[in-house]
Amino acid sequence: MSTLYIMRHGDAISRAATDAERPLSDLGQGDAASMVPCLLQRPPQTIWVSPYLRAQQTAAIVVTGLVQAGFKPKVETVSGITPEDNPYKLVDLLADVTDGPLMLVSHNPFVSTLLSLLTEGHSQARIGMVTASIACLDGEVNGMGTMALQWYKTPSDQAT
Repeated sequence: MSTLYIMRHGDAISRAATDAERPLSDLGQGDAASMVPCLLQRPPQTIWVSPYLRAQQTAAIVVTGLVQAGFKPKVETVSGITPEDNPYKLVDLLADVTDGPLMLVSHNPFVSTLLSLLTEGHSQARIGMVTASIACLDGEVNGMGTMALQWYKTPSDQAT
């Protein structure tokens, strides 16, 4: 793999029956849609998405935007990328991925820690990913700290 996009889900409502069932707010839906242009130069071929509702909704909005632009990524729901999961385990899985670009749609603290592990080689997140933000990394996952951050964009960047 040479390109990996890491996206945090859009803004979600604060309460639901369970954390996994929290849907996106109207703001979160708009923010997710605003991020699609960031992906059009090199769109993801595959999107791995957390099973939580807000991540599923974010991925669906991104896929709709990509399809409207003429791209059709494959979407896979992946357990192990929820807020409580261990990002160290995903680093090992990513090392086996040969197709790309790949996009992950997940949650904090998972995404911020994963970004740090892949680019810095440690778990002290330098970038605390805001809702609907995307980090673009390049390189091969040969262990911790083996990818380079190409860019990090937020919905407020898209508004300017």
